[in-house]
Amino acid sequence: MCAILSDSELAGLGVQVNTRKNFNTAGVIGCRWRGKSYTLSLERDNSTLAGYRAHRNDPHFVNFQDNTVNGRAGAHFEVDKSGSQCAQLIDGGSASLSVSVAVQNNVTPPPVDPCAEALRIGQMIEPRLPKARQ
Repeated sequence: MCAILSDSELAGLGVQVNTRKNFNTAGVIGCRWRGKSYTLSLERDNSTLAGYRAHRNDPHFVNFQDNTVNGRAGAHFEVDKSGSQCAQLIDGGSASLSVSVAVQNNVTPPPVDPCAEALRIGQMIEPRLPKARQ
């Protein structure tokens, strides 16, 4: 997930390439970058898309909605009620792939819509992902 977008693509998204931070915690592997407008995280999670869908009513998921990313099954949800962070899930078969965009919640109006931006970035990376195997 850390190399799926080139440095020039990241810079085009307004992300500061030199802020990349790798992480590997509790089955979630990915990278996080800071930008001028938001923080971007790309993650691979051992939970499946179906597993997330089964918990769609969990209070940690705000406005959980099924969608598609370039025709591939997906879903998105906000992480907090303020609408400052959104995660776009992409079906990865035995894993889920996630694009998360978080804006500062004290900036009005927000510089981007986190869900729309997460979907846009998801559409950029989806063709580069392995096809989902069940």
